[in-house]
Amino acid sequence: MNNSRKAPRVCGSKVKTGCITCKKRRIKCDEGRPICQRCTSAGRPCSYTAIPKSKSSPALRVVVYRAPESRSSFLTSDEERQSFDFFLHQTRYRFPADFSDPVLQAAHSEEALTHAVISFGALQQVYEYSDDPFFISPLAQFAMRDYGRALRYVRTRLGDGGRDLALVCCVLFACFECMRGCPRAAVVHIKSGLDILLRCVEGLEWNVVSRETMLSLFMRLDNQLVGLLGTSLPQTLKRDGERGPSILSRIDIECNGGDVERSLDAVLNSIFHDRLNMAISIENPSTVVLPLDQGRTLRYLKEWHGRLMKPTPSPGRSSQPETSYSHGEDLDLMQIWYIIGQMYVAVKANSPESVWDQFRTEFNTIVSLAESYLSRMRQLSQKRAFSFDLGIVSPLYIVGVRCRDIQIRRRAICLLETCKRREILWDSTITAMTARQVMEFEESSAIGPQKLRQRVKTVTAVLDDDNGVSVKFASSFRISLA
Repeated sequence: MNNSRKAPRVCGSKVKTGCITCKKRRIKCDEGRPICQRCTSAGRPCSYTAIPKSKSSPALRVVVYRAPESRSSFLTSDEERQSFDFFLHQTRYRFPADFSDPVLQAAHSEEALTHAVISFGALQQVYEYSDDPFFISPLAQFAMRDYGRALRYVRTRLGDGGRDLALVCCVLFACFECMRGCPRAAVVHIKSGLDILLRCVEGLEWNVVSRETMLSLFMRLDNQLVGLLGTSLPQTLKRDGERGPSILSRIDIECNGGDVERSLDAVLNSIFHDRLNMAISIENPSTVVLPLDQGRTLRYLKEWHGRLMKPTPSPGRSSQPETSYSHGEDLDLMQIWYIIGQMYVAVKANSPESVWDQFRTEFNTIVSLAESYLSRMRQLSQKRAFSFDLGIVSPLYIVGVRCRDIQIRRRAICLLETCKRREILWDSTITAMTARQVMEFEESSAIGPQKLRQRVKTVTAVLDDDNGVSVKFASSFRISLA
């Protein structure tokens, strides 16, 4: 009879917190989010269980990224599954539901979209949660490789007539380039999409995302290009001789009266292009441009605001329980842009800069609404944030360069310097630097007998992904931001 006894099993302390993988391996987890260091070094998938809600409301809300247990068969590696899951559970809520939902569905069968979604999800994890400003980590390099694969698949599908697929990818590619700090490359993608819309909009088969949704997305992209720095695509890309009205204005599209977000994008597009065209006609009197009907536009804005203040439930919107992001625009953001639209209609392109002084109350309201919005967004766990929404960076920039009230102006610039956001083309850090340069230039010129006579009227940006953003003031005072 064998009297040998089995040695007792030596166990460490029971793992109660940490990721699922470390619990299963019975090792201590450092609880890094969204991926812990142990899983990163071992090349293992990392996911967390959701924290159960307590009966009492906690003072601080913890956000947890939880990957689902089920895995799609078309994803062949842990990196692909993790990045696709991130897009599914976080990225999709940065876009309208009628864009992100069909994109995710089509990604199961369209390889171009599969790799566009995977690369976007991977890069967003790096941008928002890690300290990798030069995108040299393994996950960032994986994102770049899959981005290249997506580009190759799109070129192949274009040869087969997949222009609607190319339009969807143009949006994702532009946002990808913005997130990695290459706005000029993003503008090239936006222009490619606008060119496809101009040439083929009536003959396209909308197999992925609806025509109405794609036009509204490109209208928002076009608004970013035109509305804020007073620049058109040719000027931004250093291309001369390509001036004209909005590409989208040549497409027969009616504002969706039942959708307040799209209606606002449409009216802002008209306002911004009217200002740009008026500025062009002032520089070149031979250019004939029909002015915007200001009375009609203001009436439309007021009617739109009335609909905004009486919202109706929308079945197309769903909420994201683990973050403050949800499909649909934030009410504070739409209020901000309503104020911007009113001011832009009231101020003519050839008005003196002193005309902006009448909007001190409006500037203060914009900053207060932005503070409210950012205080809610700071409850999330990101180090930085990327968003496709209307945004607060551009309105705060407008306050920073147009408002001459010292306190309000500095509050706006301070928010830009601390919020760490990229809202499509607009980077809060670079925008803050530009606004501060304008403020310091104007305040330095106010010293002496001719106070407040030196005011910056226009600011034009030229995007360069290698040398930063070159910003030129109307006074010929030029700065370069690396």
